[in-house]
Amino acid sequence: MSATTGPQPDTAIPLPDAAPESPKGRRPRGDRPERKPSLALRVGLPAAVGIVLLLLWQFVSANHLVSDLLIPPVDKTWDALRAGLVDGDWWGDISTTLLEMVIGFAIGVVAGLLLGALFAHSPISRIAFYPYVIALQAFPKIAVAPLLVVALGYGMSPKIAVAASLAYFPVMTAAIAGFTEIDADEHNFMRSINASRWQEMRYLRLPNAMSYLFPSFDVALIVALLGAVAAELVGSQNGLGYILVQAQAMGDTAAIFADLIVLALLGVVLQAIIVLVRRLLPQSIVPRR
Repeated sequence: MSATTGPQPDTAIPLPDAAPESPKGRRPRGDRPERKPSLALRVGLPAAVGIVLLLLWQFVSANHLVSDLLIPPVDKTWDALRAGLVDGDWWGDISTTLLEMVIGFAIGVVAGLLLGALFAHSPISRIAFYPYVIALQAFPKIAVAPLLVVALGYGMSPKIAVAASLAYFPVMTAAIAGFTEIDADEHNFMRSINASRWQEMRYLRLPNAMSYLFPSFDVALIVALLGAVAAELVGSQNGLGYILVQAQAMGDTAAIFADLIVLALLGVVLQAIIVLVRRLLPQSIVPRR
């Protein structure tokens, strides 16, 4: 007799392994958003590093591990810094350097935006002129500054020119990237509605470029400050660069260090202003990347 065939049990069909669920509904570790450091950490950690460097400086100078002509004692540097800031001996020079830097930065930003827009929209002009822009940027500005002093005099004009010549380049490169690296679908949509070049620039390319431009403003602001000081080293009657020249001529290393500290503080404050302005502007103007 043949065996009676009855209903067979269901055969389990192997399924691909599903992604294991994270416990308690939490997202996998790789999908967790990166936690931003707290304000206390962002302020406290640089402050702690500064204190360590200050203690190291005091240790080196107190034990005469390095000549005072290279690293002056902390107390002498503090005296020079107090004379310059608290007593007010340097405020006129600081304002002069800041004014040169601000005007040079503004000119550099405008020139960088215009050149970036030109090179982004005209590949022919970029092929023809961009190598010369790179060549001019490679010139050491400290070598060009004496020529500017001869041509423009000992006033603020050559300092502004050097500051602008340094500030425009990072803005220009950022503008080229921001104006050209746009979303293809958005670009096709602008073409489909027959948007003009101005409308395409206003509503697509310029908003896209803002996320590239603001980081470049940090660099442009700092190099504009350095350019103004470098030009003051060549020929000037006031400014922070002029203080450096006078202190070097008198062998006053403490004043040199104090002046450098002022420049460092100015750089930090200026960069913080750019960051603050970017955060205060709405995302419609400066998209968060």
